[in-house]
Amino acid sequence: MKSGERLCPYREYALQTPEEHQTWDVLVTCLGQLRLAPSGQVIGIDLGVAMKIAEARGCDPGVVSELLQAAEAGLVEAFNDKDTD
Repeated sequence: MKSGERLCPYREYALQTPEEHQTWDVLVTCLGQLRLAPSGQVIGIDLGVAMKIAEARGCDPGVVSELLQAAEAGLVEAFNDKDTD
């Protein structure tokens, strides 16, 4: 890749490690556990439920909790950007 070129977003943000795949699976499982503001805007996921799911699946809780925070931020941004379109 030449200097200044960017990767395709699908490649740039692709899951790479087993922990990233585990965290993604936990996040997808928790999509029914979204926390909403009174306005209906998504403000996050229920991290308590997400961590219980991660624990039940044998995931490393320290790694998953760190990755879930980043994933949650992206999820909230994506849902809320979609609502403003």
